[in-house]
Parts: sequence; C-alpha cells; structure tokens
Amino acid sequence: MNFSTYFWKKRCKAIIFILLCVSSSTLWAQTIVLLADTPYSDKEKQMLQGPNGILYRLINAENPSVVMHLGDLKSGGDSCTNELLTEHKALLSQVQPGRVIYTPGDNDWTDCDRFFLFYSYDELERLDYLSTLMFKTPPLLSENLASISTQPEQIENKLWINDRLAISTLHIVGTSNGRVEIIKSKKQNALKRVDRRDQLNLEWLIDIEKKANDFDAIIIGFQADIYQKNVLKALPCTSNSSDACDAFAMYRQAFQNLARRINKPVLISHGDTGDFCFEQLETNLWHLNAAGDFRYLDATKVTFNKDSTENPFTVNGLINTNLPTVGCSN
Repeated sequence: MNFSTYFWKKRCKAIIFILLCVSSSTLWAQTIVLLADTPYSDKEKQMLQGPNGILYRLINAENPSVVMHLGDLKSGGDSCTNELLTEHKALLSQVQPGRVIYTPGDNDWTDCDRFFLFYSYDELERLDYLSTLMFKTPPLLSENLASISTQPEQIENKLWINDRLAISTLHIVGTSNGRVEIIKSKKQNALKRVDRRDQLNLEWLIDIEKKANDFDAIIIGFQADIYQKNVLKALPCTSNSSDACDAFAMYRQAFQNLARRINKPVLISHGDTGDFCFEQLETNLWHLNAAGDFRYLDATKVTFNKDSTENPFTVNGLINTNLPTVGCSN
C-alpha cells in the first residue's frame, strides 16, 4: 500500500467516525412542541389549521415526539359552548393526529361562569363536560402515544415516557386554581373539588418520582403561572378568599423536592400570563412560560439533549426563534 492510499483510507475512517458521532449525538436529542393560550381568535385558528397555517406547517416540519397544549383552548371572552369546545378540540387534534397531550386551563371551565358572557355556565358542569369531551370522546388526542399512563381518579393527568424523556401534565389552573370567582357553583362544592384535585396532583408527582429510573429528565406542563410575582406576593388562600390568592405554594415546594430527590432535570412549563421566558430556578429545576396569550402568536419548541448536563433543555419559538427571553419578570 502506497502512502497516498494509506492517507485516504485514514482520512475516510476519520470522516466516518465524525459522522457517526454527530449522528449518535443527534439521536439523543428529542423535540416536543408546546401550545398555550390558543386559539383565541380567527387568526390563531388559521395559523393552526392545516395544510397551510403557518404554525401547522412549522410544527409538522419539526415532526416533534408530541405536541402538548397547556390549557386555555379558547378565549376567556367566548362562551364555553359545546360547539366551540368541540370545534377547538378538532382543530388541536389535526395538528398532530393522535400525538397531542392536553391539560385544562381556566378559560376552558373555571371562567365559564363570567357574568358578561353571552352564555354563562356552572363551572363544575363545564369541567365535567370538558373532561368527557377531551379525554373520553373519540378521537382521543393521545391515541397514538404508546404506553401513555393516566391517573385513574383524575384522567386529565397523563405521563408519557419516550426515549428516556418523561412528559407529564397536572391539572393546575388560574383563578387561584379555581378557589376564587365561583359564581354559579356552590362554593363549598367547588372548594371540595379543588382540595381533591390538589391531593391527586401531589399523589401523581409521588407516582412520577417512583418511576424516575425509567427516565433521564421530565417536562411537567399545566396552565397556571405559579411563579407570577402577583401570586408570590399574595396571601395564602383560605375558605373565605374572594380575591386572587396564592394557591400554588405547595406546588412550588413539590417541584423543588422532586428535582432534588430524583437528581435529574425537571422543566416546569405553563401558559397563563404574557411573558415568553425561560430560566433556571436551581440545580435541576427550570421554568418556562410558553408562548401564547395574544402577545406571542407562536408555538414553543423544547429540545432535550440528555448528553448536556448544564443545558439539557433548549427553548425557542417556532416563528420567532430569538425568543424566549432569559429570566422571567411577569
């Protein structure tokens, strides 16, 4: 073998090795897309509608493992009619058929009793209807997600583990998690439902912790902004609370405890308020306020790279890739 042949063989082996390394690294990256506080308007519906809507096209170009909707499937100014909720479910379903995880928002049920709405409903009745529509009525949004787990007592809480990334929902909503602005339901009944929902959410987190050997990181999605400054400054909720109060302290503590105990990356993601921002709260705990809510007509792309210990989550807008901002000030 002459020197020239030897040199080119060595070079080809080096190139192949580099390509394999790049390919291997790429295999460990997994992308999901988050939607939040949308669609509120006809423009947002057009953006999500296939085949030509801009968000529909961008989401399908990414081909994410899953699309997760963080609640507020409609504007709080629109009546929560069966027809509107059904229409918006169908719109969400066609974005990625059978690969969508949804968690309720306050616009979807707690705010349905607002006095200024054309049709005003008992919020607990709307919750029961929404639960049946979104989680029991075909086509099921998540029917193509193999091995997705459901909390039997609270079927909106889901857990899906794919290629060592866990994705979970919790039913946590605005209006102080349903503890205030109770207009048409019996307040005692509504507060009992909140207490039960809190109990089941915390039990779900315990169940997730028990499965920690099955995943390397977890993304937890819900609707309420539990880190909003107004919430952090508010008094704790009581049975007599009529104004906004802090109903979320137990969850902030539970997420801290989870991240510390499993010693793996935990990303808390929500909608609800205007900021589109991303920050690290402490070791192994990140916080994302996803795009949406009129100010940011966009979807949020989250990429998990398990080979990166310092930056396991990369976050970008699909339309505006320069966002989100680093650090939340809402």
